[in-house]
Amino acid sequence: MTDAFGFRAVFSVLLPGTNAVVEPDMAALRPLGVTNQSCRFSFPGLPDSVKGPLELMRPALDMVLACEPDRIVVAYSPEYMNDGVNGASELRRIFEERIEIPFTLASDAVSEALKALEVTRVGIVTPFLPEANRNVSSYFSAHGISVVSEAGFSSAQKGRAYTARISEAEVREAFERVDTPEVEALVQVGTALVCAGFVDALEARHGKPVVAANRIDASLLALFAFWLAQEMLCSIEQMGRIYGQMINEATVSAGQAVELMGGP
Repeated sequence: MTDAFGFRAVFSVLLPGTNAVVEPDMAALRPLGVTNQSCRFSFPGLPDSVKGPLELMRPALDMVLACEPDRIVVAYSPEYMNDGVNGASELRRIFEERIEIPFTLASDAVSEALKALEVTRVGIVTPFLPEANRNVSSYFSAHGISVVSEAGFSSAQKGRAYTARISEAEVREAFERVDTPEVEALVQVGTALVCAGFVDALEARHGKPVVAANRIDASLLALFAFWLAQEMLCSIEQMGRIYGQMINEATVSAGQAVELMGGP
């Protein structure tokens, strides 16, 4: 429900307590008239299955709804798990059962962006250990996307909040390593890894689309906010056309997405 500051939309962002990147990313990409209300859940370490995070999220679900948001974005995704595909499905199922308003999952946002780009071969940069990167590759493979090259920072070995300390320069260097001739698009996985703020520079450097989890989330929310503000009812076909254009315009920022939709 809109309010004095969120006169276009109010969003609740659910994120792990150790993630110090999502909140500033979403704030930087926030269009005028949209507010992001963050709610954190305990996250003691990388779990083996989605059951652990789901149990930790349950107490936070009532809190994210307390401010009566228009939409919830779940800034956590289970691609790194042994069974990430089923984990993502289970996460989606729980939210569908308990949440009556629209929601966005980070894992869905990235895979849908790649589908919109019509690419099948990607290079990925993650904060994960090699084993978790293999799980990420399996996750994308299940969606018809082949991971040609990868680079991971193994940040879990260095502390629960270490991912947020990885610098822009380090991430840029990692993309240099994974950008091979076979790669059609570059992907950043892991919502605690910095990337959203320099997607345009990466695309200019590599001449390829760059999909960053937090950037895609924010762009989709901007589109949703504009639809709410204009009281528009978009069909699935309309959404596909707009979303495809948004992605093909170099993964635009949230503010640019509103402009693309014809907003003020």
